[in-house]
Amino acid sequence: MNQALIDLGMGPFQWKVFAVTGFGWFVDNFWLQAITIISPAVRNEFDVKRIAFLTVAKYAGLVIGSTLWPMTADFIGRRLAFNITLLISGLAGIAGAGSPNFVAIATFCALIGLGTGGNQPVDSAIFLEFIPATHQYLLTMQSGFWSVGQAVAALIGWPLIANFSCPNNPAPGECTYHNNLGWRYTYWTFGGLTVVMFLARFFFRIYETPKYLLGKGLDKEAVEVVQKIAARNKTTTWLTLEHFQRIDAELREAGEDETDASPNSNSQAIVKRSLDKFKPEKILSLFSTPRLALSTCMMLFLWCSIGMAYPLYNSFIPIYLENKGVGGGASSINITYRNYAIQAVCGIPASVLGGFTVELKRVGRKGTGTLACIGTGIFLFLFTRANSSAGVLGFSCAIAFFQNLVYGLLYSYTPELFPAPIRGTGNGLVAMFNRLSGLMAPIIAAYVGINTDTPVWISAALFMVAGLVFLALPYETRGRAAV
Repeated sequence: MNQALIDLGMGPFQWKVFAVTGFGWFVDNFWLQAITIISPAVRNEFDVKRIAFLTVAKYAGLVIGSTLWPMTADFIGRRLAFNITLLISGLAGIAGAGSPNFVAIATFCALIGLGTGGNQPVDSAIFLEFIPATHQYLLTMQSGFWSVGQAVAALIGWPLIANFSCPNNPAPGECTYHNNLGWRYTYWTFGGLTVVMFLARFFFRIYETPKYLLGKGLDKEAVEVVQKIAARNKTTTWLTLEHFQRIDAELREAGEDETDASPNSNSQAIVKRSLDKFKPEKILSLFSTPRLALSTCMMLFLWCSIGMAYPLYNSFIPIYLENKGVGGGASSINITYRNYAIQAVCGIPASVLGGFTVELKRVGRKGTGTLACIGTGIFLFLFTRANSSAGVLGFSCAIAFFQNLVYGLLYSYTPELFPAPIRGTGNGLVAMFNRLSGLMAPIIAAYVGINTDTPVWISAALFMVAGLVFLALPYETRGRAAV
């Protein structure tokens, strides 16, 4: 199958898959930044003492979504799950803009998290299983959508928040619905854009991935998908069902058992297959050899540490920038969101650079991860010491660049480390640890206080340690095909 996909090359169909699966990356960060953007305005209007709990609500939804969506996809089909996640997020955003109090907007943020929770991991798996091994580096570059999501969110939010919001630190009762519509306009816009992406996906004909079908024992269907891809690329493929039948015959002669080629499709069987990847023996397979066990433990630590470090800083960037700013009133809000938009745009080139550095002979995945994590940590430390507008903006831009490189690499490197039979288990386990640690980050920030540099110091320390762990990872996947 790998060779057939390599011989097909990167045709028009694969590039379209690259685009529509990129929406998952885009939306994941787009809505995370949406909550970050509206936090100061929501805090002022509803007089919230611990605004970090708005991010807690989003992460609670993410934890549930990232756990349930992979199983739900087996019930309703991957294509429907592929689409419906965007629809839920878009509608929740549009409805959330009309929230009358903090509890309501927090609830809608949780629903947005529920919709986006399983979106990006599913999109990455679909893309990885459609493209040839020669182009796997594009998965790292696909994280560019993640960076663009942050930049687009910031550029939309900047004029709306700056021009239609209450001044900073308003007196009690001064900030009301009618003079603080900026965050509501922002959510209406974000929700509408997400619905447009849903429609684009809905009208794109995507197939079940051939590697997924092959893993289910559906050899005929897998071959048909490859042939359909070839037809849409206006070419042909040499792959036929006979190739797999010949392999099956060789396995029978060797005395190996064949898997059932017709898996059960009833609800009970679907649930069982979905939960199978979390069975003790499946999880234990991740630790079946000393080297694989070391790799799994290190990846769990990386996802936990980075999953906590990222929201400790990113979920409160406008507030940190506001704390570092001078003056007050509308002008200060404008400068805060201008700087926020600039630093968001600075993160976009990281994904393109990462796509090249991961393929460099002496750098690879491990070297790129080490440099990106340590670079993020250093600039986070420097951000806390900045006392000028130029310094704050410069360091925040450097942080955005390096941390986007970190996350893009982590999302693309992880699926390559786990063999296909336990890839779902490995991906599900690290995603669960990542979301749970991300849920803890705003809780820590809520009680430590976001008006100090302490959360940023914690974030910097976690990134520095993660850089050392990246360097010690036992596997370098550069030049290897994902199996």
